[in-house]
Amino acid sequence: EWWNDEGLKALSVRVVRAAPNDLGANKMRAEVLGLLGGGPATWELGCRSAAELREAAAYFERAAAIELAPIHKAELASGAGWCRSRADAI
Repeated sequence: EWWNDEGLKALSVRVVRAAPNDLGANKMRAEVLGLLGGGPATWELGCRSAAELREAAAYFERAAAIELAPIHKAELASGAGWCRSRADAI
């Protein structure tokens, strides 16, 4: 019932509110808003506004600040950049 685009967006808000400094919570919100975790095998994706993509970028940056492993920090920073470039293109 919640495994759809709107349900996952709402769930990710609750998760990050419950654990604002948790790496997994911030990554979840970033991936849901940034459309990086979905696809036909997981959930049907909706469209994202520029504001949602910018919010995703901010959550990627928050996750990068928490992450300890340099390679994962770089991946998260890359996700933030990708979201910002997509937002700027809208």
